[in-house]
Amino acid sequence: MQQEMSRRGFLAATAGAGLAAAAGAQAGANRPGSEIQPTGNTVNRSANTMKIGLYSITYLGVWYRGKAIELKEFMRLAKADGWEGVEFDTKRPHAAPMDLSADDRKELRDLAGELELPISAVSPNCDLSSPVPEQREAMVCYVRECIKLTRDLGSPICKIFAAWPGVALRDGLADYRYTRNIPDPFPDWSGQRRGFVRDSLKELAKFAQDLGVALALQNHTPVTCDYRDVLAFIKEVDNPALKACMDIPCEGDNAGSAEWARKVVRETGPLMVHSHYNGEFQMSADGQIELAGTRKVAYAEFVDALVKSGYEGFMDWEFCHPAMENGERTGIEYVHKQTRLALEFMKQLRDKAKEQAPKR
Repeated sequence: MQQEMSRRGFLAATAGAGLAAAAGAQAGANRPGSEIQPTGNTVNRSANTMKIGLYSITYLGVWYRGKAIELKEFMRLAKADGWEGVEFDTKRPHAAPMDLSADDRKELRDLAGELELPISAVSPNCDLSSPVPEQREAMVCYVRECIKLTRDLGSPICKIFAAWPGVALRDGLADYRYTRNIPDPFPDWSGQRRGFVRDSLKELAKFAQDLGVALALQNHTPVTCDYRDVLAFIKEVDNPALKACMDIPCEGDNAGSAEWARKVVRETGPLMVHSHYNGEFQMSADGQIELAGTRKVAYAEFVDALVKSGYEGFMDWEFCHPAMENGERTGIEYVHKQTRLALEFMKQLRDKAKEQAPKR
């Protein structure tokens, strides 16, 4: 793998570039902090195109009947199947920072180099919005440890949530019913949750900046209801380490709008450093891979806009819902099939976007 400059050297060298690129963009794009882009020892950003990665949450062993795939085995599987990078979830049994010694971290980083498989991001599942100080401060500590892990693994990005509601496990299987669409346990503080998130982000962004890590805030509910909330937080926190992870499926009722998808990319500009896609896929009658089910997501327009904008970050696939066949929880082979379809689906979209993109 090619030699890369140090994190701090890269950050210093790119100071000011993002603001210049964002000049003239619509609301939210031109703001302090867009001048710094993430880097990392295992990420090759010279390919000048969007890359496609696999998020380890897919094989955490909670969506299907069967065991989790061990982290190193997961990396080898990703490489063998043709993924261009991997993202680590920080729940057990994957990349939980309290379980990974210095030697473990070095082994994972070395394996990423050996496989030429970048670790695109390290992703804690955090809720920074609780009015209970003990809960919120524990989350801040957790994210700090994940930022350290990000640095140790040579990954450029620690991707976070504002207020991840969590997922309950019953007999080892994930169930969203106990954490989603339930009454707010702290209704008297509903108007203050945003402030708790903002204050936590300020602390964490400073910590990430000191370690040379980009902190990417995802546009996932609650608190961050769409991309505009993420951009507002970035403006208020005013730290160049805080960036955006924009996922078009997280844009709610606008997720299926082609116009909205292009708007997300345009207004986020160089602040966007990471993204995900999800869902389930099927083969159409004419041999094309398409999104299954009735929900519409403007993936084609989103990817087209990203490629044409010059986005060079990752689009990472996540299977993050119960794997069901004939009304029953099914095994890992179903997830394998969906994961391989997802890779081909995104490759097709990227190839089409590259063909139509103006030569740079």
